[in-house]
Amino acid sequence: MSDRATAFDRMMNPWAYDADGNLTAQARAREAARTQINSTSASGGGGGGGFNADPNALTTAGNNSDQIHVRLNTDGRGADEATAKVSTALANWSTGKAAAGAAGTWDQCVAALGGTIGQTTQALRATATNYRQNESAVQHDLGA
Repeated sequence: MSDRATAFDRMMNPWAYDADGNLTAQARAREAARTQINSTSASGGGGGGGFNADPNALTTAGNNSDQIHVRLNTDGRGADEATAKVSTALANWSTGKAAAGAAGTWDQCVAALGGTIGQTTQALRATATNYRQNESAVQHDLGA
């Protein structure tokens, strides 16, 4: 089991674990891409004091970020209907008003997080494209 396999992580990312609590192959691949991006000493990372960018890893990270964004907009609103029922059924009680307030705050947080994840997705993709274009331009200029 991975170091990341905590009870909280399994609860927040059930898609990443099999029935035995082990990371799925897809989750291990994402973990490897994340580690590579975060580590200059990783294979394909800079190592040796230099710097090396892997546009494919950036593209993979952007795609993963986009999937998180899509899931956030669906899974992040999973309790809306039930919360609306509670707040309507208990409208004359402080519990109903609190449920409505909590739902509003939750929706604001989901929207803010969604905006940040969307910006991150676009930045990762744009950076990958920029690296590819710059590498192509350098190769062209060097006559390679």
